[in-house]
Amino acid sequence: MGQGNGWRRLFAAPIESADPEMAGLLVAEHERQTATVNLIASESYCPQATIDAEASILVNKNATGYPGARDVAGCAVIDQIERLAVERARRLFGAEHANVQALASTVANVAVLRGLLKPGDPILALDVLAGGHHSHGAPYHISGQDYQVVRFGIDEDTGIIDLLAVRRLAEQVRPRMIIAGSTAYPRAIDFGALHAAAKSVGAMLFADIAHVAGLVVAGIHDNPTRYADVVTTSTHKTLCGPRTGGLALSKQIHAAAIDAAIFPGIQGAPGAHIIAGRAVLFDLVGREEFRGLMRAVVTNARALAAALAAHGLRLYTGGTDTHMVVIDLRTEAWDGRAVERALENHGILSNWVNLPSRRGESGRAGLRLGTTAMTIRGMDEADFRTVGTALATILSVGPDRPVDPGLRRQIATLAQEHPIPSGMVGAGSLSGRTSHVQ
Repeated sequence: MGQGNGWRRLFAAPIESADPEMAGLLVAEHERQTATVNLIASESYCPQATIDAEASILVNKNATGYPGARDVAGCAVIDQIERLAVERARRLFGAEHANVQALASTVANVAVLRGLLKPGDPILALDVLAGGHHSHGAPYHISGQDYQVVRFGIDEDTGIIDLLAVRRLAEQVRPRMIIAGSTAYPRAIDFGALHAAAKSVGAMLFADIAHVAGLVVAGIHDNPTRYADVVTTSTHKTLCGPRTGGLALSKQIHAAAIDAAIFPGIQGAPGAHIIAGRAVLFDLVGREEFRGLMRAVVTNARALAAALAAHGLRLYTGGTDTHMVVIDLRTEAWDGRAVERALENHGILSNWVNLPSRRGESGRAGLRLGTTAMTIRGMDEADFRTVGTALATILSVGPDRPVDPGLRRQIATLAQEHPIPSGMVGAGSLSGRTSHVQ
């Protein structure tokens, strides 16, 4: 092989020889994940089969357009793959139409608004501070810049979405759309009641189930697809697929508008490899094994919530119906980031959120926890009670406490006793190597 073909060796080289620095960083990340207890509610571990599909020859293919109407040649197989993904998604959620091309669920959310609304239209949406998502019309997000957004929250006494307030606001605002979905609201959302509120004023209902999609397909959470005009979800979180995936499910009457808003409206060529990964995922999560996982995820969340409450920690909304538990720290003037760092220093991964201000309380911080990732790794109710006790011990002193070496070792041991399943690592030959990155 002559010098002129040196690119062949370059392109065929594994990452260990092609880029040792990056290879070392990947090993370091694998070791970090293995050594920590991951309670980040938006993270999970995806099945090896989905990684195989994404890390396939499809990563090379331009697939601009939709099946049967591509802008490039050579898409006959890609068309079959996308049609398979669409049909599996429709069957999984009972949807009339599915678009699997959005490069992220936030992209899908923006496309829904652009496809179904006009600039200046009024929207009624769950407040970010009450647990909603910023892509539902937050003023600092593109979704909130073209519309008149009015927000509803929770009833602090009952701990659930204030449906009476939603009704009253709907009558006053006469929104074109009501948006509901959670990023830090740990209760089941009554999409049926919200649909009734929307219908009473002639509005559309847009349900974002990114955090509970796995619970929906497992039959644990109500499926809003049967009555919402449009439903979106990511493909990770409780759906346990690879990241960078957005799915838009809608009534057939809205299909053309949403499709056009996604492409060519706000993005170009979709990732053919990503669509293939989604197709695999939609098949796997329809199986009984996945339903068993979701049941365990919810059981573990309740065990964690009970343990935290038993140690005197207050919970936002008073508990959980999902994979998520939110510790209410509003009685303390703590910086949420400092709390998050204190836990990470002990080997527990979480993320802070802001909660609604409440009279007489000095703080706004909440701590969002999730049980999906560690349930996949095999932790059970007893393990989550142990984690709850460790969390309470750390928080009893506050974010400024020094690291407790004994507690840090306990958490590291718990993490190591529940390794990432080998089929879900996705680090290939790197996963068994020792990091040289200090």
